[in-house]
Amino acid sequence: MKRRSAGWCLQATALGHGAIGVVLYRDVLAQFAREGVVNSVPERGDRAAAFWFLAAAPALWVGGRLLRSAEEHGDVAAQRAAGAVLAGVGAVGAAAMPKGGFPALVGIGGMLLRRPKRRG
Repeated sequence: MKRRSAGWCLQATALGHGAIGVVLYRDVLAQFAREGVVNSVPERGDRAAAFWFLAAAPALWVGGRLLRSAEEHGDVAAQRAAGAVLAGVGAVGAAAMPKGGFPALVGIGGMLLRRPKRRG
């Protein structure tokens, strides 16, 4: 069985993030459906939290897809850069919000940082 790549793990994390967001913010999503989306997100509050939580899912997914491409093409520099960013964001996020899912980013980032500096 082929080992799951860091890019695959990031895409799976994105899907989980989106699914959790739909469950956590189902009431806000129902409001959006009833009242419309255009000009409906304030700077603060439940709607803003729901919007930004759910906006992270496609950003994580596309990041994972680009990372998979870097993995497939042996772009170790891109993989290590992604690893540093993911580990850093994950560490700060885990410190600020210990009950969140940020440790997953630390783990994925760590996978990438353990890559050799050169291909081969």
